[in-house]
Amino acid sequence: MLNIVTWNINGIRSSQQNLKDLFDSLGADIVCLQETKITRDMLDEATALVEGYSSYYSFSRKKSGYSGVATYCKTSCTPFQAEEGLAGTFSSHEDKIDFYDSVHSSFTDEGLKALDSEGRCVMTLHRFKEEEAVGSLIVMNVYCPHAGDNDERLAYKLEFYRALSLRCHDLLSKGYHVIVLGDINVSHRLIDHCEPDDVTSFSKSPSRIWLDGFLVEGGGKFIDSFRYLYPTKEKAFTCWNTKLNARVNNYGTRIDYIMLSSKLSQSLRECIIMNEVYGSDHCPVKASIALHFMSSTHLPALCTRNFKEFSGKQLKMSEFICKRNHLAIESANELQSRSEVSEPKKMRLSQKTTKQQSSLLNFFAPTSVTSRENISSLQFISSTTESMNSFDCDKSLSSATSSSVGLWKNLLKGPAPPPVCSGHKEACVLRTVKKKGPNMNRQFWACPRAAGHSSDLNAQCNFFLWASAKR
Repeated sequence: MLNIVTWNINGIRSSQQNLKDLFDSLGADIVCLQETKITRDMLDEATALVEGYSSYYSFSRKKSGYSGVATYCKTSCTPFQAEEGLAGTFSSHEDKIDFYDSVHSSFTDEGLKALDSEGRCVMTLHRFKEEEAVGSLIVMNVYCPHAGDNDERLAYKLEFYRALSLRCHDLLSKGYHVIVLGDINVSHRLIDHCEPDDVTSFSKSPSRIWLDGFLVEGGGKFIDSFRYLYPTKEKAFTCWNTKLNARVNNYGTRIDYIMLSSKLSQSLRECIIMNEVYGSDHCPVKASIALHFMSSTHLPALCTRNFKEFSGKQLKMSEFICKRNHLAIESANELQSRSEVSEPKKMRLSQKTTKQQSSLLNFFAPTSVTSRENISSLQFISSTTESMNSFDCDKSLSSATSSSVGLWKNLLKGPAPPPVCSGHKEACVLRTVKKKGPNMNRQFWACPRAAGHSSDLNAQCNFFLWASAKR
């Protein structure tokens, strides 16, 4: 029995648990992770070399701390080949699984490079016993792009979907079985969404139209494992908005899938959403497939154990002084500039501390806005403070100090208390607009409760108030 897991981990370095213990707890032979958020220079030995597993990475070449996928295979499921990307743009000849006819004929070289440069796909080739023959299976671990309201990103997302479909077509036509799994970044049906904004146009979105055509019910070659077994199960979500604490009320979407080429449907035994597993804004999804895997005795070139930095071989001096990528250079320059600035600061600070303490009034520059009453108050406080440094405290000084405290409270008033929400009469929380547009980074007050369905009276009410007037 093959147990395979997909999980958008939202940063592999954010895991508080040892990776081997984490993978073992998932009970999987193959673990496919998305949104690892690391580049090769960030990959450490503990992450790359997990005992009992071999790992295969695709890194973003556009920016650091972004995207990225990784596939970890138990020794019993060591792949025979592994490839990075949908089109093999960055793979060496020995890595390539081949069969790109439809993909390469449908995109320009520049377009293929753009699709593979964000680190969104790792493919592993496995073999299994199929009656008296040997079957070949491709596991495609993908992190499909998110678009939102960005037209440029939507075009990129749809191109990625198209390339994915074409590559699957080429592999299926050559007799391979295929599993496509990962964060597909679209909820398929209304049942897969907690509360869509526009029910009437829900199915008309370009992403859902593509997914319809990819699956068997729309004429495609793949089954959605979970819906194949549980076609009417409600509130089966895999992703929640953690900023709104939406997981508390299971107010989310199902956007993580394990999709099998139709010939594998007869081998599918189970598919579960592991919503009890925390550590990300997504939860893992696991499928059990009745396949008897064979293990390769040779690690594919893409395996992290073959990386020079983890191979155990002594590196030449030239390896350490070779030209670094622009991210590493920028980081080094930034550290150097910080060190240059910090030393004079320390010297200035030490010089200041040797000087006699300034009068309290020196901290308040006179301006036209400052009232005479406030200046008088400060003069009184200053004189009181100076007298406290010269004499022991007595009753008169205690009285003066009490007056000073009162004056300070008048001068330095704290922030106003937050408003209360209209639905529950509870103190609101301050949030920030992250969506691009005229109100981006603007703050507003909202109900403190967790997000939930509009019919749930215990969930977040719709109270909204801008924190300040728009500038």
